[in-house]
Amino acid sequence: MARLRKQIAGAALGIAVCLGIFLLASSGCKNTTTPDEKPRITVRNDCGIAVDIFMDGVYQFYLEQKEYLYIENVTPGKHTLEAKKKGTETLLKTVSAEISATSSYTWTIGSTASVTIINHYGEKLSVYGDGAYQTDLEDQESDLVQNVPYGEHLFEAKRPNQSEVLASTRIEVLGDNGYTWTITK
Repeated sequence: MARLRKQIAGAALGIAVCLGIFLLASSGCKNTTTPDEKPRITVRNDCGIAVDIFMDGVYQFYLEQKEYLYIENVTPGKHTLEAKKKGTETLLKTVSAEISATSSYTWTIGSTASVTIINHYGEKLSVYGDGAYQTDLEDQESDLVQNVPYGEHLFEAKRPNQSEVLASTRIEVLGDNGYTWTITK
């Protein structure tokens, strides 16, 4: 009985050793029939609104603000990436990306839009954008608000240290353009 146990234990040990050697040897080998992994494109949305993403004119996915996703298995070469306002044909950004066979690509969609605010109201005003203080402007003075995210924004003018809104406007930012608001009575 003890001899049979030794034989079974010896056989099990032999099988375990052979299996271990096989696993170690095979982990270092690459199967030549398995294709290499293709590069991918990371798309990050930092522009302020939800966007639809297209590659070479073909819809890929949509991204909410501050989300990112991947376009997997991209063939090497030049590809056109587009970001459109979600659910519309309004083109916000486009980029031509050269993808190599050995590296991936990241595209971050951000806004470089600006709003020039000109005070022709006749007195000093405090300017607010989406409820946040931006600047004080003397009469006939102007200022530039930079990197305004895409989407609709409310701008308001008040007398300094007062809450009454004297003038306001809504500006829909759709693209890296320059926008202007002239404050008048």
